[in-house]
Amino acid sequence: MAHPLYGAVNCVETKEYPVAASQFFRHAGVNLVYLDGSGHVTLALTATATLLGMAIVPKGMGAGASADYWKSSATAGADKIAVVVDPEAKYLLPADNTVTEAMKGNACDIIAVNDGTATYVDVDNGTYDILIIVDQGLKYGGAATDVVVKINPIKFQAD
Repeated sequence: MAHPLYGAVNCVETKEYPVAASQFFRHAGVNLVYLDGSGHVTLALTATATLLGMAIVPKGMGAGASADYWKSSATAGADKIAVVVDPEAKYLLPADNTVTEAMKGNACDIIAVNDGTATYVDVDNGTYDILIIVDQGLKYGGAATDVVVKINPIKFQAD
């Protein structure tokens, strides 16, 4: 089941894509994605340099073994997933630290691995600058450690 808060807060455009093999999408996680060389949606990890959008995680576990995440098939392209592909979309997501008003406009990264563990926006780090902090999550019904971000326009991957 998807987290009741996390996800796009102003989504207007989604598109369905085939999913790369064995991708772990957390029900209450970041779930930002990019397209690999085969055109399959792949979970963005800590060092990802471009983003297509945010996956809308299906209900259930898929090929996974935990209710915390949905896992795609071990066969690339066997599953499909909807992705928010609107370059103007804003996302309410979990952060790794308290988000302050002073952080607005800062570029930041993500903390994510493809193994089903928790994923976060790294609000204190801007090595890859894939996201821009828009606001505090508190203003959107989230917690002090939630953040509203958008994809950095120069890091947006068109399909």
